[in-house]
Amino acid sequence: MKPSAARERSLLRRVRNLTVVSIQQVPDVDAATGLAVTYVAAHDPFGAYRADRLVGAVAGQVRRRHYAFAVRDGVAVGYAGWALCTPEIAKRWLESNEMPTSEQCSQGDVLVVTMVVADDPQALRRLHAYLRKRYKGLPYMGLRASKAGRSIRRGRMGRGEGPGS
Repeated sequence: MKPSAARERSLLRRVRNLTVVSIQQVPDVDAATGLAVTYVAAHDPFGAYRADRLVGAVAGQVRRRHYAFAVRDGVAVGYAGWALCTPEIAKRWLESNEMPTSEQCSQGDVLVVTMVVADDPQALRRLHAYLRKRYKGLPYMGLRASKAGRSIRRGRMGRGEGPGS
């Protein structure tokens, strides 16, 4: 007898929670860019972005090595991309939408989280843990889009300050 659809989904969630999610980078820049664009574009709100903007942003993250995949059983289940900017550049970027240059995204002491996408909470937790460990103590900024509008999140990585630490 076949299990109901609800029971099947419940079992699938339990199996996902039992399998380990690892954080990885792909050594080949072109392969990493293609995989990241494909993965991110399949998720809201990134699928609605203009292709040139999405590909350009992801390609910059990959080139700078400012990205990470959450991987379960050889399949990408999450992605995070970021930049390292000066406080002034980060503020202008997030508040006034002044796009920084690639150089301005790799020379700073503020972590600007630009993309976080995950298929499930475990993948999201692993991506956040990776960023907290890698950039412990660094200030961060990120733009959070919601139905109520856009808000800038600020805090310090790995210190328990703010909702994203």
